[in-house]
Amino acid sequence: MKSIVFQLSVPPDTPPDDALFLAGNFNDWTPNDERFRFEPTPDGLYSLQFAPPMVGVECKVTRGKWSTAECATSGKPMPNRLMDTTQENAVHELHVTAWMDRMPKRASSAEIHVLHTAFDMPQLGRKRRIWALLPPDYHQNPDKRYPVVYMQDGQNLFDNPQAVYGSWNVDKALNRLFMQQTAQHATPESDTLSSTIIIGIENGGDHRISEYSPWIHPKHGGGEGKRYLSFICDTLKPFVDSHLRTLPERTHTGILGSSMGGLISLYAALSRPDVFGMAGVFSPSLWFSNAVFSFAKTAQHELPVKILLMAGHQESDTMVSDLLNLYEILLDAGHADENLHYDLHSDGAHAEWFWAREFEHALTWLMETEADDHHHHHDHSFHSKSVYFERIEAQKTLLVGLNQRLDSPVLEIHDYCHDRVFRHPVLQSPMTVSYADWEGCVYSVRLLSDNDLVFSRRVYLNQLCSPLRMFTPKIDQL
Repeated sequence: MKSIVFQLSVPPDTPPDDALFLAGNFNDWTPNDERFRFEPTPDGLYSLQFAPPMVGVECKVTRGKWSTAECATSGKPMPNRLMDTTQENAVHELHVTAWMDRMPKRASSAEIHVLHTAFDMPQLGRKRRIWALLPPDYHQNPDKRYPVVYMQDGQNLFDNPQAVYGSWNVDKALNRLFMQQTAQHATPESDTLSSTIIIGIENGGDHRISEYSPWIHPKHGGGEGKRYLSFICDTLKPFVDSHLRTLPERTHTGILGSSMGGLISLYAALSRPDVFGMAGVFSPSLWFSNAVFSFAKTAQHELPVKILLMAGHQESDTMVSDLLNLYEILLDAGHADENLHYDLHSDGAHAEWFWAREFEHALTWLMETEADDHHHHHDHSFHSKSVYFERIEAQKTLLVGLNQRLDSPVLEIHDYCHDRVFRHPVLQSPMTVSYADWEGCVYSVRLLSDNDLVFSRRVYLNQLCSPLRMFTPKIDQL
């Protein structure tokens, strides 16, 4: 493919000595890749020329870190730039309006505190630093109480020297939500999104893997997860509830983490629903032990728990399929569909910048009340496409209809009884697919567009009525 040229202009407050980079799907979203560094031009602009390895380029401009990436003037992260690279001799003009780290401080902003420098963990015989992020209005409303979300890897939640892999910028996310709700004149009953206390539990370094898994991996260890969870529920939470103005009930208490932290957060939601009414499970390390799937099948769930599952296609080869299998197992185990939500992102990588970008959306969904959800429903897909299915029982066929055009759509049928996969290119809409070979079993219907997941649902065909309109998703605009 021929080289393309990017011409960049930046806002006046850009530090003159900072290097500028282009990060995107062409370099695994690396924010400081020297191969894609802009060079200054005599007219005060910056220029970059390279030959992209694909036709569709998605990208963003950074100053070397995701915490110094471009953003909107409101401070909210920008959506990925989508560039048409098929035009020959075209110059793509990029204009950065603001930088994440250069946004002015608000009069009311979330406050980061070290709640305890060496909090005792009697269940594990260790000590740990605990962070607390207080909402922007915490000191302005002395009679108000707040929901709490407990987050793993506390040293990575805010900018600090120990955030060696980048920061989630949770404080900035709460500030943005607070400003949005203030502008919308949110009522006290509807402002729980920004008015949330975040408790950050620092990981134990060499003990991280062991503490974040209740199961043992033959190579990587593990096995302390149950005691770590007991520490959160029986030691840390009572301390937090006694020292901060919290809403201690399970319906106002959540847990969230990524990678191994996502694994322990999932375990917490399934094993202690008496404590946690919600969980954010980001890029969970489901590879660590197959026991997580059997546990998800058998864990008692008399109390409803909202669980958000999120991952990216740029992670491990098994991440997406493992996450979908987990989602379908949870459905099969009896968790209500409205309490489960999954997000899959084509650019998502196993990195802090990705989890930081999706944190606001996760918090929004987890904290929504039933009244909120009626007006702002989140469904289980990420493309702005719609699909429907109807079962024609007399002919043993499934009618597949697409409401919008998809690129190279393929229908996949995963037969769990016989460990088979049937693939059917959707050459026209609607089209019919015979289900004679796979009726009578539990199966999963998945629709893909250019190998990106559009839709997935596990069902039992022999339990369904005809005709069937299975699902028409209203897709999240992220």
